[in-house]
Amino acid sequence: MRFSAKRSVGLLVILLTVVSLTLTAVLPAVQAATPSAPAKNVILLIGDGMGYGHMTLGRIVKGGALTMDSFTYNGTVSTYPNDPVEKWVTDSAAAATAIATGVKTYNAAISVDVNKQPVKTILETAQEKGKATGLVTTTRITHATPAAFAAHNADRDAENEIAVDMLNHKVNVLFGGGKRHFLPKDLGGKREDGKNLIEEAKKMGYKFIETKEDLQKVSGDKVLGLFKSSHLSYEIDRDPAKEPSLAEMTKKAIELLSKDKDGFFLMVEGGRIDHASHGHDTATVAKDVLAFDEAVKVALDYAKNRKDTLVIVTADHETGGLSIGGYGEYNFNPAAFKGQKNSFEDVIAAKLTADNYKDIFAEYVGINDLTLDERITLLSAFKVKETNPYAAANAAADIVSRRAYAGWTSGGHTGNDVPVMAYGPYAEEFAKHLDNTDLNKLMYKAYGFQK
Repeated sequence: MRFSAKRSVGLLVILLTVVSLTLTAVLPAVQAATPSAPAKNVILLIGDGMGYGHMTLGRIVKGGALTMDSFTYNGTVSTYPNDPVEKWVTDSAAAATAIATGVKTYNAAISVDVNKQPVKTILETAQEKGKATGLVTTTRITHATPAAFAAHNADRDAENEIAVDMLNHKVNVLFGGGKRHFLPKDLGGKREDGKNLIEEAKKMGYKFIETKEDLQKVSGDKVLGLFKSSHLSYEIDRDPAKEPSLAEMTKKAIELLSKDKDGFFLMVEGGRIDHASHGHDTATVAKDVLAFDEAVKVALDYAKNRKDTLVIVTADHETGGLSIGGYGEYNFNPAAFKGQKNSFEDVIAAKLTADNYKDIFAEYVGINDLTLDERITLLSAFKVKETNPYAAANAAADIVSRRAYAGWTSGGHTGNDVPVMAYGPYAEEFAKHLDNTDLNKLMYKAYGFQK
């Protein structure tokens, strides 16, 4: 068939129009698939022991959405270790090692593989690239999660050794508890080698701080903040005039680290969510989840003012098997713990005796109608208090949890998947099911580092 020149031009115009419309239709998808620019900064926030039930509890107690609910990109994370015995349920050391190094290992390992050989962490790589680094936690700074980013040890309990290793790593900002592992015994510490690591840190160029007032004033390239001898206080017990919150420590850490022109890596841990969950202390768990969420807000607010910061929020594992509704009841009653003033583990249990438990429950928990079964449970716990110092705290917490229908399936960790949320460069890559080792790989990718 023959076409005139005029008709050919008309067909060409139609063809070009169709192509143009097609490109316009697919252009947003093409743009969405365009790789992000490398991240200058990564802020990784870990809610230790925080599963989906913990987030739901926090949301109910707050009476509205969490900052964690505002992330566009959400996924799930599997947490199992490479342990010959505990094959499906991880501890914090193995989980933090997987996130920090991308390598699965045995429970209790601090960034060493199954052969007990050191494995490089994301923090160490960030340092090699000239970035500032920081670790912030509500636990001892030498505890499993922060330790896995800046130490290598076959045993998580070797906290005196870990303290030395962390200082030798020259992390710019170290905020948390654990002063006892930096001081010799004659100064109230746990060290048997006679070393005063705080004085050694000062010689290395660290500024040492130990109060909230110190935190507010401090500046400099290297800061060691140890705010308590052991773990920091549960949020429900914290004296806001003396002890900094996780959000306040996070804000100061970002302020100090962001002065580095090459960027920074910061890990922030809400570590006591896990501890309260081990003890089934529902009110204390809720307050620590909300304190962690405030730290998430600090990080997210910083990232939203720029385009070069990846914020990741996740957990190392779930603790306690928390459910909203339990014991066969289709109900949840947060009013049962609304009157609780302090944590059972750190405050209330120390006050409870077989003679005063009714008065203490009324004053500190807001419960003045203990049933016969509840009284028997407490009295039984007092009898074994010498051999089990947590017995009274756990028994008291379980009484409140049962009244609230807060279900707990375990006193330990579970193998449940945990949440992950991300904002910033490469955040879309977190919107799927991941293994905890994938978090490490994606941080490397976001930075543009070679693994």
